[in-house]
Amino acid sequence: MEVTCSLGEQNYLAEITANDHQIKVDEPISVGGQNTYPNPTQYLLASLASCTAITMKMYADRKGWNLGNIEVNAKLKEVIDKDGKSYKKIVKYVHFEVNIDDKQKQRLLSIGSKCPISKLIEQPTVMEIH
Repeated sequence: MEVTCSLGEQNYLAEITANDHQIKVDEPISVGGQNTYPNPTQYLLASLASCTAITMKMYADRKGWNLGNIEVNAKLKEVIDKDGKSYKKIVKYVHFEVNIDDKQKQRLLSIGSKCPISKLIEQPTVMEIH
């Protein structure tokens, strides 16, 4: 899997190519962008939220469960631990349109926490730049 980013003359407006798809990325005005598209962190959170919802939907479909609309909200929070050190934490909030029982909900939340993007973010990933 691969994507290509092209950043031209317009401050921080990046064009991403992923197979036959085009995506644009920008930065907020506060850092010199034009705020015309989501920023990279928002796309990361969008990837996580959509992957979580899709994974839960696939599981529910196999089980024959009707969930209606699934809404996943992913938030990046800064947390300060008891020693005063700060770190980032991603929290996912899930809402199902259709009422389901607690056992189904817990199973779906467990499945959603194991979506491919969650696994990628949670486990060590080696990166190189050339």
